[in-house]
Amino acid sequence: MNLNVNDNDVRSLAGRLIKTVVSFIYLGSEVSSAEKDLNIRIAKAWSALNKMQTIWKSSLTDNLKRLFFRAVVESILLYGSETWTLTKHLENSLDGTYTRMLRVVLNKSWQQHPTKKEPYGNIPAISSLVREKWIRFAGHCYRSYSELVSKLILWKPRYGHNSVGRPRTTYIDQVAKDVGLQNEDLPT
Repeated sequence: MNLNVNDNDVRSLAGRLIKTVVSFIYLGSEVSSAEKDLNIRIAKAWSALNKMQTIWKSSLTDNLKRLFFRAVVESILLYGSETWTLTKHLENSLDGTYTRMLRVVLNKSWQQHPTKKEPYGNIPAISSLVREKWIRFAGHCYRSYSELVSKLILWKPRYGHNSVGRPRTTYIDQVAKDVGLQNEDLPT
């Protein structure tokens, strides 16, 4: 998979032609799109949640159920979220899915009209957890001076032209927005 490369012929150091693909899965994450990766993560998290029905239906306290949920299901849902660039639609989808999962964990039907605070307890909104992970990951990458990622994390292409319409939000634009800084102020 190549991005921002005009030449479709990508070769290895030995000179062999490397096959170019549109998308691929690496370590369980869809590399080409945050939306596809989020949908895969949601499906895997629902699968894990459904396998634990005996725990959710048990007489354990709600706080203990939340702890089980966060340890097992939330970790599956948020795997690789450090690299996602979420649109408002994806953020709403993630928050809504998380709320529905918590209602399942606590055996609360939507027909009971629970408030948003009731299923969450003392758990922060999932989108704020993702933002915190973005910022930590970006800072970790930037401080790894001996690694190539330290130079690439703040890289912006200086060539080409933008397509018509609103430009796509890049990862670093998202981090800058979340910390309330301009892109050029991020290194400090």
